[in-house]
Amino acid sequence: MTSLAEADVYDPNLMLGALEVPANWTKVFGRKAPLIVEVGCGGGRYIISQAEKHPECDFLAIERAGEFFNILHARVAKRRLPNMRVIKADADDMLATLFADRSVRKYHIYFPDPWPKKRHHKRRIFSETFCAHLRRTLEPGGELNFATDHYDYLQDVLPRIRAALPLKEHPGPWEDEPQGRTNYEIKYMKQGRPIWRFTAKMPV
Repeated sequence: MTSLAEADVYDPNLMLGALEVPANWTKVFGRKAPLIVEVGCGGGRYIISQAEKHPECDFLAIERAGEFFNILHARVAKRRLPNMRVIKADADDMLATLFADRSVRKYHIYFPDPWPKKRHHKRRIFSETFCAHLRRTLEPGGELNFATDHYDYLQDVLPRIRAALPLKEHPGPWEDEPQGRTNYEIKYMKQGRPIWRFTAKMPV
């Protein structure tokens, strides 16, 4: 696979069928660097800003919704960020097959779909299997950052996350983005809605 920096036509999009199982991220990015992953990143406000600020790291944005993915892809392509890739995929499947053990430095998961109807609860992203894959794929000292504004959702998924990861509540806004890391967070903070933020750090 030709690295993005060497390609004649710039396209940050990854195709699932073109990736090895598990994916060889060193080959994908053309170098070996810490891998930062955001799941369900919408238009990519936070992960794009992080990729610009931290050229020493590689960033992967996973978004399955077509409308958001198109916006995300266009924004990354416009900036020509050599340390960022985007992929339209289901995060459950990706973690199960494409991430090797201890291969991810950080996961960011903000305001995932709460699927409020009871019959849809099985679609919630933090299943036992998903949480187990988060633990398996995080490197020693690796982190999960998670936020939600949906209290019922939080009460449902919190026990599963804590069973897999040393999750702790993060007091107040994020230090690097006190106004909010995502567009949802910025909007909800302006509206005065409660937001629950959490971090988990794997033992070294």
